[in-house]
Amino acid sequence: MIAAAAAARNGAKTLLIERYGFVGGMATSALVTPISEFRHFGKQHIGGIPFELMQKAADLGGANVTLESGNYPVNDEILKLAAQRLLLESGVTLLYHSWFSDCVMDGNRITHIIVQNKAGAVAYQGKVFIDCTGDADLARAAGLPTTKGKVLQPATLWFQLGGVDTDALDSLFGDAVNGILPVSDKIRGRLIELNAQGEIPIFGGPWINKFFRDGMVSINLLREATDASDPEWFTKTECSLRENLRLIIDVLRREFPEFRNCWLVKSGIQTGVRESYHIVGLYTLQKDDILTPKAFPDTIAKGAHVIDIHSSNSNDQNGLVVPRQEYNIPFRCLVPRGSVNLVTAGRCLSADGPGFGSVRVMATCMAMGQGAGTAAALSCKYGYSMSGMNFEHLRDTLIAQGAVVDFDNVIKPKAPIELETYPAM
Repeated sequence: MIAAAAAARNGAKTLLIERYGFVGGMATSALVTPISEFRHFGKQHIGGIPFELMQKAADLGGANVTLESGNYPVNDEILKLAAQRLLLESGVTLLYHSWFSDCVMDGNRITHIIVQNKAGAVAYQGKVFIDCTGDADLARAAGLPTTKGKVLQPATLWFQLGGVDTDALDSLFGDAVNGILPVSDKIRGRLIELNAQGEIPIFGGPWINKFFRDGMVSINLLREATDASDPEWFTKTECSLRENLRLIIDVLRREFPEFRNCWLVKSGIQTGVRESYHIVGLYTLQKDDILTPKAFPDTIAKGAHVIDIHSSNSNDQNGLVVPRQEYNIPFRCLVPRGSVNLVTAGRCLSADGPGFGSVRVMATCMAMGQGAGTAAALSCKYGYSMSGMNFEHLRDTLIAQGAVVDFDNVIKPKAPIELETYPAM
């Protein structure tokens, strides 16, 4: 949605293709909240269109943008409307209930994408294409190089509960500290015991967020190893997690007084996906780029989230490290090798495991979207290829539209870097 808004605002005739009847990605279809993270150690590093969207949602009563950590809770229903307004006001044409299925090539250039919907198979012609599928669907269909790790981060089915004694859980609703959200030792400890006894499956957190009113919470707890790019496996995951959701609600009611009268408000339309395919980009963002920020001249976004790798076979987080300052994300991470007129944004970018563990979060993905959408518009207008983008022109355009993309304010290589490493939560 941010890529589309940026492309349209920069003068490109823009079509956004969406498989659901609303936009918002994981924040609306999978109920993921808060959106992390816009600030780090007292400094805002993501602005522009992503922050504008959060402010729109806040004005409608559906987001809290006052938290110092920059982890902003959102109401998924209100975010749907705020995002739709943002897109239509920006001049984007929306096409809902439509699914990308293939593309048409002329040499190494994409000329059309083929979309499947109730009208049948429809081809749309374009000069430039942005792959925000998360799974590099268009990049793979175009024959551009992709890769996939041997062990993927697990998927999570988020859910919302009503009838919860939120006053008794008040200590869990504080702001994140150094990127780490509060977790109840009491609840987590008992769930670990039940997991060891075989009564419940592996889980994460749990991270419990108050959902804008007394008595309601949004919970990140369920997790399961899967591959969302494998339809048969992912279908089994969806079925399994919905069974486990019923089980875990019964356990919460039985074990914890705060949940004794709770009831299921809703669960995600789909399970939330953290990782599948990555492009093989012109540059691969690495762990050292997170911990020792580099002055990339093609910086199009910044990140600062903790390196956070969810385990697929345990209740733990692996390799939790907090960056001491924001880092730079180069445009080249979004461009598949050999691409002429395709750029990506979001979690299918080119990154190694630890690098991806930080850059994958939603606010950072939205910032990448503004960079990709702006680059696409400049390509249409000035004829730049994705592999031959004019970085200075791109950066100047982003700065003019509120994006934070300065790249020379980095820690010098010889300067000491203080890192804080946290035990598994």
